[in-house]
Amino acid sequence: IFIEAPPGGPLNAPVAGRAVEPLEGDVAARLQRSALELIDAHVTLDGIDYASLKTSRQFQNFVDIARRLPDIDGASVGDAFWINLYNAMVLHATVVLGSPENTPEARTDFFSGATGATYEVAGHVLSLDDVEHALLRRSPAGDARSFTEDDPRRRTFAPTLARKFDNRIHFALNCGASSCPPVKLFRDESLDEDLAAAARAFVGSEVSVSGSTVTASKLFLWYGGDFGEDVPR
Repeated sequence: IFIEAPPGGPLNAPVAGRAVEPLEGDVAARLQRSALELIDAHVTLDGIDYASLKTSRQFQNFVDIARRLPDIDGASVGDAFWINLYNAMVLHATVVLGSPENTPEARTDFFSGATGATYEVAGHVLSLDDVEHALLRRSPAGDARSFTEDDPRRRTFAPTLARKFDNRIHFALNCGASSCPPVKLFRDESLDEDLAAAARAFVGSEVSVSGSTVTASKLFLWYGGDFGEDVPR
């Protein structure tokens, strides 16, 4: 039976009476591997059976892994960590909170953490927007989802923010929509090759050319500035 985290806190908040032992290695990679196993075990012809997934022992093990995230060293993680964390967090939030309605307001509340879709990581609470925009997109100027200059999370995650932004992360993040890239496990040691493969797969399936007409995913419109200054927003 799934043991709920206390209401009002992160999804991976500790639960009284349930001890969590330290875990060696990349916690987010283990979390994402567990997420992939959950999806494989509960996928049906109609999609993922979230009701049976939530009550499975596998899901409780997944949550126990997530409860180790508050104690990691936030300065020692690479971009593969954040990609894996984002994708696993979407699954966790969808199971516990349900998928957001397909309206701008509902999706904003879900990804901003207003509905409770947050994790504690290295002593800080992070929403999905924080992981995608503030960390993986390196807090672009003018984006309200970026960390402010005085945000204490900037210090904890300074090495992430100092790395060069790689726009191919857009082909690795799965927000739960059917048009999103497929979920897979990413590793820092092979991240360049993995992102290149993800980009090729996404463009191959989401971009088509007919004569002088190019039809592409709206992702290139929403994040045009990430792909080139001459792309209209």
